[in-house]
Amino acid sequence: MESKFWEPLLFSPTLPLLPCVPLPSLKLRFPSTTPTTRLLAHSSLSDSVPVQNTPQTPPSVKVQPTYSPTPPNRDLRTPHSGYHFDGTARKFFEGWYFKVSIPERRQSFCFMYSVESPSFRKPLSPLEQVQYGPRFTGVGAQILGADDKYICQYSPESQFFWGSRHELTLGNTFVPNQNSKPPNKELPPQEFNDRVLEGFQVTPLWNQGFIQDDGRSNYVETVKTARWEYSTLPVYGWGDVGSTQKSTAGWLAAFPVFEPHWQICMAAGLSTGWIEWDGERIEFENAPSYSEKNWGGGFPRKWFWVQCNVFEGGSGEIALTAAGGLRQIPGITETFENAALIGIHCDGKFYEFVPWNGIVNWEVTTWGYWFMTADNGKYVKQQQMIQVLHCVLQQQKLALPLLVKIHVLEV
Repeated sequence: MESKFWEPLLFSPTLPLLPCVPLPSLKLRFPSTTPTTRLLAHSSLSDSVPVQNTPQTPPSVKVQPTYSPTPPNRDLRTPHSGYHFDGTARKFFEGWYFKVSIPERRQSFCFMYSVESPSFRKPLSPLEQVQYGPRFTGVGAQILGADDKYICQYSPESQFFWGSRHELTLGNTFVPNQNSKPPNKELPPQEFNDRVLEGFQVTPLWNQGFIQDDGRSNYVETVKTARWEYSTLPVYGWGDVGSTQKSTAGWLAAFPVFEPHWQICMAAGLSTGWIEWDGERIEFENAPSYSEKNWGGGFPRKWFWVQCNVFEGGSGEIALTAAGGLRQIPGITETFENAALIGIHCDGKFYEFVPWNGIVNWEVTTWGYWFMTADNGKYVKQQQMIQVLHCVLQQQKLALPLLVKIHVLEV
């Protein structure tokens, strides 16, 4: 198999985001055995939705996503899908990342949700700061979307955030509707709209919300509001289709060591719905989608990450995720380790390259060149990036080469 990756590099869900310039036109090859995988991406102008304290009624749309409640023991559920907060006062965050790609428009939408220090539902008092030290608290919702524009709504309070302990379901109410109690569990879409003026809810099969930009992101072009609803049909979790799904970071992810932890929740899916973005309604059917999460006491000192499920010249349903980082090992001294992995899903099969089943090597320069190789005794993979992409980092424009060639060779 040889494919080319033409999708913008995206960043971690809980850190400041950097806008990326769209790359050349994509030619999508994402077929399946059923007609539901046909991708139709189109848009139409719509009026902006006023923000007012009245129940919301979604306007009529050409593409209407279908809501399904999250079933118990669903297929393709991965380990660590649930919310990991243990109720203690230790430093802790959890972040979730959901992406929908629209190749015919050369655009992607990345939805990022995070909660920080949930033991403290409100900012710490002076006495609590003396007792526990300084803490960053609250809930955030970010979207990096079409034309590299961005929106972020953040609250330092998290009393209206909720997450399931055992499933990938979560939500938050920034502003409730008048005389409405903020939800603490998954709701049907219309009931959510009736009770929540500004906020979001997410499940493995459904994502909806409305947020307003809070003006904190002066380093990037922003949009004032965003409203969205879309459903998702999972195609891959993290493992072979029809088999038990795997923990991305292995069995140690069950313990609060080697943090942060990382789990791919859905390596590939097909999403249908709409988003109102910068005065435009963008609709999509069976668009390639992806989700993952991080949790723990902090982020690595350094890391790299790339993900793609839109390929030119690919045959079958393909998804690629590769990442690595420099993370701290628990102990009384500051000791760090390098770790990396590569995962490929193709035609229902999972090709895993991780330190515990083989060797993963990489060369990553500050900006401009990434090269990875991996060998697990059965397959060998190489990945190289050499196409130009412009990014903004600390208000300075830099060039980042980005092209991936994948070779999976059976030994």
